[in-house]
Amino acid sequence: MPKNSKGREVAEVVPGKCIGCQLCIGECPTNVITMEDGVAVIEAEGCIGCGKCVDVCPVEGAILFEKQRKKKAPKAAVACPIEEYKGVAVFIEVQNGRGAEVSWELMGKARELAQKLDTRVFGFLPGYNIKSVAKEAIAYGCDIVYTLDDPLLETYLSKVYGKALAHLCQQVKPDILLLGATPLGRDVSSVVATQLGTGLTADCTGLDIDPECRLLMMTRPTFGGSIMATILCRNHRPQMSTVRPRVMKLPEKDMQRRGEIKKLGFEAARDSLPQVLEFIPRTAEAGEVDITRAPVLVVVGKGACDSKSLPMLEELAHLLGGTIACSRAVIEAGLLPYPRQVGQTGKTVAPKIYIGVGVSGAVQHLVGIQGSDKIIAINTDSQAPLMQIADYAIVGDYQQVVPRLIEGIKVRTEKEASKG
Repeated sequence: MPKNSKGREVAEVVPGKCIGCQLCIGECPTNVITMEDGVAVIEAEGCIGCGKCVDVCPVEGAILFEKQRKKKAPKAAVACPIEEYKGVAVFIEVQNGRGAEVSWELMGKARELAQKLDTRVFGFLPGYNIKSVAKEAIAYGCDIVYTLDDPLLETYLSKVYGKALAHLCQQVKPDILLLGATPLGRDVSSVVATQLGTGLTADCTGLDIDPECRLLMMTRPTFGGSIMATILCRNHRPQMSTVRPRVMKLPEKDMQRRGEIKKLGFEAARDSLPQVLEFIPRTAEAGEVDITRAPVLVVVGKGACDSKSLPMLEELAHLLGGTIACSRAVIEAGLLPYPRQVGQTGKTVAPKIYIGVGVSGAVQHLVGIQGSDKIIAINTDSQAPLMQIADYAIVGDYQQVVPRLIEGIKVRTEKEASKG
C-alpha cells in the first residue's frame, strides 16, 4: 500500500476500475479527492488514511486501501486468583450523618447471597465520625464492618471516595460488591470498577446466585425495558452491581446482633484535591413530596391523563393517607412534575398500597413498583399487563369507579368516627 512523505499509508484509486461516481469526493473529510478525465484522484500528501472513501465506493477494488485493525487492549488481570476473593460486601452510603436506607436494603439481600455461598457479609464504610453508623450496619446484618474514618471523607469527592472504596476492595478482596444506585453510588461505582478493572452492572432489579457456577446473577431491564437480561461477571472480581432504592426489602433491625468493626488505614494525596470552601445541603422545594416514602400511592397513567380528573384522584389519595404519582406519559403531557414519576426512568417505590388508574403497566413501569405490598389496578382493558399482576383488578372506566371508591371510603370513615 502506498505511503506519503510522512510515512502514512494512504488510499490510491485504480483508474481502470473507477466509474467516476464521485461518492468518494463527498465523503472525504480532508477534501483531497478531485476528478481528472472522469477518474477520481487522491492527493497523497493530504490523505489521512481514514478509509472512508473505500467504505463508500460502490466498485470493489476501485480504491486500494487496507484499514488498520485496532489492536485489542489486553484484558485487565485481577490482582490475585479469583478463588482468593471471598464474602459479600455492601458499600454503606452516609447521608446527613446516617446510613442511607438503600444500604440497609442491600444488607438484607447480601445476607441471602452470603448464605447461598456459605460466606460472610462485609460493610465498607468510608466517612468521618461514623462509629454509630458502623454499629447500625451490624444490626442490619453485617458480620464485619471495615471503616475508613478520615476528615477528608466527611464530604463526598469522587476521586477520594473512589480511591477509598477501591482500597477497601484491594485489602479485603470481596467476591461481590453491592452499591445503592443513588447519585453518589452511581458516580463512585464507575470510578471503583475502572480502578479495579472489573465489570459493573447498573440498576439491577434482581440478584441471585447461580447454583452451578456460584456466580452472581445480576438481572436488569435492557433494550428500553422490553426484556430482562441476566448478566454474569466470570473473569474479574469483585462482581459489582448497583441497585435502586426500594427494590430490595428492608430487613429487620436487631440491635442485639454482634459483629466486628475494623478500622483500616487510608492516605489520600491531599495537595492534589479540590478544596471544599462551602457545602450547601439540598433543601426540599415548597410543596415537594417524596413519593418513595408514601404509604399509599394513587398513580395516574396514560388512560387517566386528564387535568380535570386530577383533583378527584388527589382526593382519593388524601382519603387513604397517601399522595399522587404518575407514569411517564403524564410527565410528558405536562400534568405533573418529574419527581412524581414512577418507573425505570423515574423513582422506584414500595408503598403498602399502590393504586394504578389507567396505567397499562409497561415493563419500565412494573420494574419501579415490584416492592409494593398490594397492587390495585383500574383499567378498561382487562388484558393490560398491570391488570394481570395486580392483587385486585377492577375492569371499568375510572371516572365511574373512583367516585364510588371515594364515596365508600367516606362512609366507612364516618362510621368509624361515630363509633369513636
